[in-house]
Amino acid sequence: MEHLSLKPIEMWQFPILMSWLPDREQCQQWGGPDFRFPFNQGSFLEDCRWPELPSYALQDSDGDVLAFGQYYQHLGRCHLSRLIVSPSHRGAGLGRALVTQLAQTGASALDATECSLFVLRTNTAARTLYEKLGFVGATYPGQREWLDRCDFMVAPSRAFQKKQNTE
Repeated sequence: MEHLSLKPIEMWQFPILMSWLPDREQCQQWGGPDFRFPFNQGSFLEDCRWPELPSYALQDSDGDVLAFGQYYQHLGRCHLSRLIVSPSHRGAGLGRALVTQLAQTGASALDATECSLFVLRTNTAARTLYEKLGFVGATYPGQREWLDRCDFMVAPSRAFQKKQNTE
């Protein structure tokens, strides 16, 4: 795989990300039930909570955006959110690179010993990837209406540092 780097996303790159979410269903699966669709750049940035949340683009050596993700501190963990790989690049291992690099970056910045995320129960490809990376199902201590469609998963942040160093 070519050289990949995780860099803070820049404003001019958001239209690329927006193009990956062509309909309401995909948008809300990715961004949650409160993410507005149809969106414009203003509402998209607002709903992404950019630049409030650390937001990163996985880029190739040419600077092309291949994947996107965010993190924030939640329940004492580095919580990964809004993870997405470009539709034209899925199946090439970019999800693994995104999650690994984002978890390492976020856990280091937040000094977190664990990472967490939500995954839709119907998203078997993502669940399989997360399990391979060391995430396991956990009980979520809160309750929200949309959580009945998701599972909460956690993993030790050290798992990503080891994986990052061996890949």
